[in-house]
Order: sequence, then C-alpha cells, then structure tokens
Amino acid sequence: MNYLLLLLSAILVVGLSAPAYAQTISDNVVINEIDTNPNGDDSLAVSEWIELYNPTDSDVDISGWEIASTTVLKKTLIIPDGTIISPDKFLTFTNTKIWFTDSGELVELRNTDGIIIDTTPSITDLQNNFLSWQRSYDGYTDWEFSLGSPGGSNGKFSIPDESLLVTITVSPDKTSYLFDDTAIIGGTVSEKLFVEKPTFQVVPIKINISGPNYYQSISLYPDVNLNYETTLNLDQVLGINEGSYDVVVTYGDSSDSTSFSVGFETSEIIEDTISSFNIKTDEPEYLLEQSVFLTGTISELIPFESIKFIVLDPNGEEITSGNLFTTDGTFSTSFSVISVSPIYGTYNIVAEYSEQTTSTTFNLIENIVEASEILVSNSITFDLNDFHYLSNEEIIISGNISNFDSTNTIYYRVVDFTFFTSDGKSITIQGHFDENDEHELHDVDFTATAIPDTSGDFSTTVRLFPNTFSEGDYVIKGKYGALIAEPKTFTIVSEKSNLNNTPSDDTNSIGNPNSSISGKPSTDEKFENGYFSSNIKTMIEKVNRISDVLISITTQEKIISDQPVKPRVLSGSMITVDKDRQSDVNLQVMSESGICIIGPDADCLVTESTRKPGQIFDVVQVDGMDLNVRYSGPDVRLEKFSILPKSSDEFLPNTNWDVEVIKNDEISRFYYKITYKTLE
Repeated sequence: MNYLLLLLSAILVVGLSAPAYAQTISDNVVINEIDTNPNGDDSLAVSEWIELYNPTDSDVDISGWEIASTTVLKKTLIIPDGTIISPDKFLTFTNTKIWFTDSGELVELRNTDGIIIDTTPSITDLQNNFLSWQRSYDGYTDWEFSLGSPGGSNGKFSIPDESLLVTITVSPDKTSYLFDDTAIIGGTVSEKLFVEKPTFQVVPIKINISGPNYYQSISLYPDVNLNYETTLNLDQVLGINEGSYDVVVTYGDSSDSTSFSVGFETSEIIEDTISSFNIKTDEPEYLLEQSVFLTGTISELIPFESIKFIVLDPNGEEITSGNLFTTDGTFSTSFSVISVSPIYGTYNIVAEYSEQTTSTTFNLIENIVEASEILVSNSITFDLNDFHYLSNEEIIISGNISNFDSTNTIYYRVVDFTFFTSDGKSITIQGHFDENDEHELHDVDFTATAIPDTSGDFSTTVRLFPNTFSEGDYVIKGKYGALIAEPKTFTIVSEKSNLNNTPSDDTNSIGNPNSSISGKPSTDEKFENGYFSSNIKTMIEKVNRISDVLISITTQEKIISDQPVKPRVLSGSMITVDKDRQSDVNLQVMSESGICIIGPDADCLVTESTRKPGQIFDVVQVDGMDLNVRYSGPDVRLEKFSILPKSSDEFLPNTNWDVEVIKNDEISRFYYKITYKTLE
C-alpha cells in the first residue's frame, strides 16, 4: 500500500511540475531520458543510465561537463575530454553501480564553470523494469514515465501551421454526480496530429483529472470521427471524495478544461431566468390634482421583495414615492400632483424590483382643448409592447385611429387583427365558422379585436398559446373598416430580454428602415427630421432585426426641433434563432479606439455576466471615461448589454461603437437602442 502511495505521489509531483504539454523546445543540451531503476539488480552491474540530447543546430563540446546526483548519494560523472554531441544527436552515459536513488532523485547537468545547464524534475522510479523517465518529445519540457529508448528518439513534435491550429474540446455528460456513478468525459479534436517516434504515429490526447486528494492522468487517441471518450468510476474505495473536480485536456499546443462535482446529493442547478417587469399609467395626460392610476406586472416573484417607485417632475425633482407588494405578479396604486406652483410637462415614474428597473411617463397639462371641428378618420397605426415573447405570454396591441369621429356611423366597428407566419401563412385554430355551427370543427383564422374609445385609442391583449404559436417569427395585420395599418412583426423565443424596447417597422424613418424614436406623445407633438419631438425629457432611437455580422453604431449629440439632445445609454440584444447553437454565436463590442469592451476574448474588459450578488454593472474605463457596463454573459440564447457613463452628469462621447456578431453560418438577429436626454 505504501509502495502504491509513493508511486501516485511521484506521478502527481512530476505531473504538476510539467507546466504544459509539449510547451517549448530547449536551446541548449538537455537531459532527455533517465532510468534510475533499470531491470535487474543495480548493485550487481553498472546498468543505470542517462541520455543527453542536442536540440541545437551546432556541435557542442561537453568535455569536462558533470552529470550529478544531488540527493542522497550525490555521485557525479565527469564527461571525458573530446566528447562532442552533434545536432539532433543523443549520447548515453553510465557511471557506477547504484548511481541514483530510486525515490525523489534530482539530477543536474553542469558545464565546466559549474553552471547548471539542465535539471530533471524530482524523479521516483520504484518499478524494477524497462520503463524510464523521459521527455515526451525530444528537448521539450514535458516528462512522462514510459518504455525506455536509450540512445534513441522520444519522438519529434510536429508544429502545425498557425493558420491550421488544431483545437480540442472537452465536457462531462453531467455537471453533478452521486457516488458510485460513472462519469463520461469526452470531446472532439479538429484533426489528428502525428509524430515520428521514430516511426510515424498519432499523437495521444492527455487528460488530467484532479480533485480533493485525487489526481489521475489518462492518454487516449481520437477515433476516425475525431471524437474521444473515457469513463471514470466515482467510487469512494477508488479514492473519490466529495467536492469539485477539474478536467484539463491537451492535444498538441491546444487545451481545454471543464469541471464536475461529486457528492451524496445532486447539486441543484438554478437557471438564471429573465423576467419581465412593466409599469404604465391609465392615461397619457392629466390635469392638476387629477388622480394618476399606476399599474404594473412582474413575471418572476422574489419572496419579501417590494416594488419601489419614485415620481420625478420635469426638473427631475421627486414629488412622491412608495413601496408596493404583490402576491400574484400584479400591483397598482394612485397619486395626485398637488402643488401651489405646478410644473407642467412630462413626469417620469421609475420603478425598481430587485435588480430590475423600468419606467414610464405621463404629461401634466393646464387644460384640455376641445377640437373646433371633427375630421374624418384617415389612418390607423398600432404598436406591440415588445418585439420578442415567450410561449404562452400575453402580447399587448395598442394604437390610435387619427382624426377619429366617434359620432360617425362606422363608430360601432371594431379594429380587427389577424396573425400570420413570416412566410405569409395564416395562423389557424379549431373552431366554428358561425355561432349556429355547434358540432363540426374547422380550421378558422386566429384573430383578435379591439374597440376604439372616443379619442380613437384602442388596446387589446392576446395570449400566445403554445399549441398555436411555436418559436419563430410572426406578422400581425390590423385594419379598421377600409383603413389598413402597417403590419408589425414579433418573434417567439425560449428566453426573453428585459429591455423595455418597443419595436417599430416604420419604413419612413431616417437612416434605417427599422429605426424609430419612441416617446410619450403630447398635444404639441411634431415629426421632424425622422424624430418625434415634444416636451419629453427622454427619446429612444431603436434599430431592429439586424442580421449583419458587423454593425457600426454612432452616438452623437443631435439637434431636434432646435433643442440639443445627447446620448446617455447604448443598449443592444442579440437572439440566436437556433437554441442549440447559442454557444456558437457571441457579441463583441469595441470602442472607436480599438478597446474590446465586451467579448469572449481574454483581453476584453468584460467577458462574463456582470450580474453578481450585490451588483448588476461592471465599472470599466474606456478612453478616460468610467462606464457602467451591464452584460448577460455569452452562454445565453438572448445575449444583451448596456453601456452608460458611471456619472449621472455625463453623456456618451460622440464616437462610433463597433459591434461584431461572432458566428459561422448560424442565424442571429441584433437589436439596439440609444437613449437620448434633452439638455437644459
């Protein structure tokens, strides 16, 4: 038993002392192989040997050099005069009986000035056989315990073309195991590597598994499909203990790693689900002292967590605040704007729930101006409350009929909505064609209706039933009598962003057919230069459904209706259409100066999710400015980010941001928005 423990300890020490598989070749004569315990009785014959190798391009005169044991026996061999070792050649030396110790030996090669040229790792060889300690490849830093080849090559490592670097992947079949389970560890390589040793053969894959008081090294080869697999019995009698285990695989110059845990109970994996959080007021405009009715919904409840909200006047001063609790995901409250010196304009309501925030606005007006004449309705528009939804979620459709005449004979008519797939096929359900058909079921169109109020506003809520709507893209068409609205599109996904975007397909917008500026309308709202402008304090520029690989986003100060606005927040999100390819598609955000702010590379400032206990942002410095960066992390189907100055008094610089979607042939769609603030 002690013999086995000593051997395992020696393998562990040597394995840990070798920093990387075939890491680098030496530029001087090295100790290439050594057998401190050859087959037979070492005390009866001179049989222990050591091999030197010259990896350089020149002859090296090693006359008078020393090969010295440095541990117990400390016996030294002085190399005879006239000894020259040629390039890529080997010389083998013996000295005396029992030259080296069999446990914890360390041998040095010194030149004539006593300078150490090379040294072995700490070597233990308790097996009286033909195995020796040797460099995995001639002159390279890795060592292994293998069949001895005195005076012969240990193998030549073939360095691949940098443009054709071989890659390797590894993963366990599960991330958490119970004792007595069998872990299956496997992966793939991009192609096979070969060496001469001295005959042509395949390079082995090295697998190192380490955990609590445990270490195991495995060598195997890729199969014809470039896959590999090994198993590990997780029995306590085999030395497996409770805890986490790291797996590192190396193949040529490439490596990969993973981990798994072993315990008496399977670790529960809690998925970081993305919840929706929304608030709204019952009216867009109010008179002084009129009650404002605020409602909201939250899809993911947190025990004992309250919704905190504040109401800010047009100058940014707080006029009221409160805390609300919910048991079913809905909440509501009311308040009034009461002031001796009222401030008319746009009021902002900001709500927080755990780490989520959302906001809405309303306008305080002095009086309601009645229209002197009622015009005939001439257009209909509508929007959706989001551009991507989860299955079985509710979609809110709201809009307006312009110049609406509630006294007209067509007032009784409703707004009709029909649903289609992205390729134009009608969405149907099983139903009856009319109310008198009580028996036979038919395929009927899936529709929804909304009744306009006296001002022409309408809204309806439709549930996206899983048996009717699967993941994919859809189109909604709306009409009111002979008035036809511009169709809107949405996507059903398995994961959903909590960005409070409202999509727009306004083909008249400037710069991009899918861009728009959204904001609460007011009585004096105008449309100029591709933007809606009014007395609002915040405007949002949005661009939807970009499939390009490279996207350049410009943030700059603008003049809208003779009023300057500056960019405050840049947000973006990307949906990977194929849920099985989310790991193959990633975002990379670069500053104009070339700094990688967000991305999968190690030199990027943010490479993983910023959502950690007690924080949702990472603070980074880019071109002298401190930025709050929020990032979902790379391994999600809906990858999203937001960038804004850390200081509330600063704005984003006038610059370009380069967003790259790193992918091969996978399908993805990118969305972004820029939030602008008006300047006082």
